[in-house]
Amino acid sequence: MSDVQEQRREITTAAGFGPPIVETRFEKLRREVPNFIRKNRRLLLRRAFWQILPQLAAARTRKRVLIDDGVFRFVGTHHKVMTTYFSAVLKLLGFGLGVPYGKIYSDHPIPQKRLVLAMHSKLSLPQLAPYRGVHIMRDPRDMIVSGYHYHKWTHETWARRPDDNGISYQQKLNQANKEEGLFLEINHFIFFYRDLLENWDLDDPDILEVAYEDLMGEGRDQIYHNIFSHLGVIDRDLDLAVKLMRLFEAGSRSGLKDGKVSEKSHLRSGRSGQWKAELNADHVAYIERELGSVLRKFGY
Repeated sequence: MSDVQEQRREITTAAGFGPPIVETRFEKLRREVPNFIRKNRRLLLRRAFWQILPQLAAARTRKRVLIDDGVFRFVGTHHKVMTTYFSAVLKLLGFGLGVPYGKIYSDHPIPQKRLVLAMHSKLSLPQLAPYRGVHIMRDPRDMIVSGYHYHKWTHETWARRPDDNGISYQQKLNQANKEEGLFLEINHFIFFYRDLLENWDLDDPDILEVAYEDLMGEGRDQIYHNIFSHLGVIDRDLDLAVKLMRLFEAGSRSGLKDGKVSEKSHLRSGRSGQWKAELNADHVAYIERELGSVLRKFGY
């Protein structure tokens, strides 16, 4: 047995797996609509938003092979890795291209959906071939810090599901001090993502690997182009896809400046390296012990 296998421990999450919280459609809309408005409040004030609407309508009338070529296309993200951003872009792009769009979590997409956002990148790819995908990865330490702050207030129902003692994950985070709360979040991340990331195939030629940090940089326009070229989007449709990516950048949507907005926001911080100011030495050592191979695998 290798040293890594000997050191590996089974880690569980403090998130409750009790009875799911059931919401009516009205309750869900009442929760989601204000959040959508906060995240996108500047869009209606931008000329680019109004200019892109007729371009989307015109795209619907163009003939293309993308619709019926039988290829399953996806963008795979992770929690706190631009999920709401790609959801907006892909939904509108799917409309413009006439390609059925879907969003999945840990289950498999409905077969007729040919353009999919995989929120956690949990896909049984051999069953979906032929496929073309893009995988967006972020420093796990930043994902953990961002998730910790977000889960303390989020209205997502999974965080509010009680455990056997009637206490939700969100309540546990808010009852704990910051040091303890971050350890809870680290364990939740390990439980949910470690196996997936350890087994992720970085050499799959049909998946384009993209670093979140590069999407925050000055060269992101070229990365936008690379993403959709890899997915098979061409010509005017490719130009449309890049424009949608620009349109839904955080600063364009919500007024985000220098990676910051209010604490209770899905877009609390987009900065890279924020973990250095939030995690203490014990946190960092624990992450290295349990996730060190993942950090090195993805270049962190």
